[in-house]
Amino acid sequence: MTSRGTPVLLLLLILVALPPSAEAQTSGTTAFRGVNVLPMDRERILEDHTVLVREGVIREVAPSHRVSLPEDARIIEGEELFLLPALGDMLIRLPGREAPEGLVGDLLFLYLANNVTTARVLDGGLEHLRLKRRIQQGDILGPTLYVAAPPFDSATAAHPDTLIARLMAHRSTGYDFQEIRGHIPLLSWDSMTEAAHSRGYTFGGLIPDSVGIRHALSTGISFIHHLDGYLPEVVPPEVKARMEDEEDPLPLGQVLPAVEGRRMRAMAAHTRAADTWVVPTLRLWENRYRPLAPDSLLTLPEMAYVPQSMKAEWVGEKARGPSVNEETARLLTDARRQLVRAITMAGVGVLLGSDSPSLFNVPGFALRHEMESTRAAGLTPYEVLVLATRNVAEYAGRELREAGNFGRVEVGNRADLILLRGNPFRNLDHLWDQEGVMVRGQWMSREEMDAGLARLAEKYGAPAGEGRKP
Repeated sequence: MTSRGTPVLLLLLILVALPPSAEAQTSGTTAFRGVNVLPMDRERILEDHTVLVREGVIREVAPSHRVSLPEDARIIEGEELFLLPALGDMLIRLPGREAPEGLVGDLLFLYLANNVTTARVLDGGLEHLRLKRRIQQGDILGPTLYVAAPPFDSATAAHPDTLIARLMAHRSTGYDFQEIRGHIPLLSWDSMTEAAHSRGYTFGGLIPDSVGIRHALSTGISFIHHLDGYLPEVVPPEVKARMEDEEDPLPLGQVLPAVEGRRMRAMAAHTRAADTWVVPTLRLWENRYRPLAPDSLLTLPEMAYVPQSMKAEWVGEKARGPSVNEETARLLTDARRQLVRAITMAGVGVLLGSDSPSLFNVPGFALRHEMESTRAAGLTPYEVLVLATRNVAEYAGRELREAGNFGRVEVGNRADLILLRGNPFRNLDHLWDQEGVMVRGQWMSREEMDAGLARLAEKYGAPAGEGRKP
């Protein structure tokens, strides 16, 4: 491999403006020569191809012998390597104004170092909109961000006119979509959905109890987080009634054995007919419900890269979380994975999201675990990759009305790319054996990734030798 390019580590970690040399690197030409391309339009490999990138855009994808390289092109040799679109994490959270200095930059780096070049930010605020703009303008190197409007409070949600006014204010402010969380009366919900659809503003998240998932789907909710609302609909009516008994609700351990595959398939078909997207967050719920001692989760290598205060918060959250036995946790994991397979096979638009940083989900690394759990649901490596690449671009184009020109390796698309040493169609673990990652034409080599990880491990006080190994 030749021409490492201008180091970007400093840009990632302290969020300073790109120096002129880095700007030139973005606007120049990069050639991945002789590489195996996984275009992600379908399950195929284009062997011995050259991909030309100029000004952050893919300009040519062709067999290497047909490509004339510009004299000033930076050449990255790709023989026996694999080039494919970078990944999207469609449910993340970034700290707000209260964040310690440098933390946001550290988290952005962790996403990029784990192939995440597109992300959807929940719990959004004005500071996140500013961050999004600075990334777009090239002042900061980080994933392309889509930012949620803050959820409505109970006072706003209580009155339809007030709710609609706030919804439109969020849209005018520049938030990409409206996050739903908390109680919304049914009348307010119906008024909000009508207003949102008439003005082309997308909304979704958690299902209010007053609304229910079936009504949410029939009124055009754009996306559902955490598989929220599905469990009562995939058990027999008598079990659902006992679940919803406010005085004596049926325990989870007695609900899960009643889950029925045919009801899952019916709900999957209903979701598909509604054209609603789903972000399952399988690993988050596994972390929440698995009866593991919190300290055991701190042994994960990626824990070296986040502050001790964050880890302490997760330990406390786990200790306060739901207490179920091992069999109930297993049944819940199996049911959620079975549901993901059912909705995926039904053609529902599934997106991968880690909900990081939260509950032992370290940014970037958490998406790897989410992909592992999704693979365990019975999907092939290629099918999992579709959820993190092509589906992300389709969602951005259809629901956010953003340019969906990424997620595939094809001419005209944004140059968000990963260069790997192994074929991820055979094993998803190859995704984390990178030569480098490119975000909007900016190249970050494996050496820079490892140097950045080592710096974070030192910054956050990890014992020597902990963290990801090259």
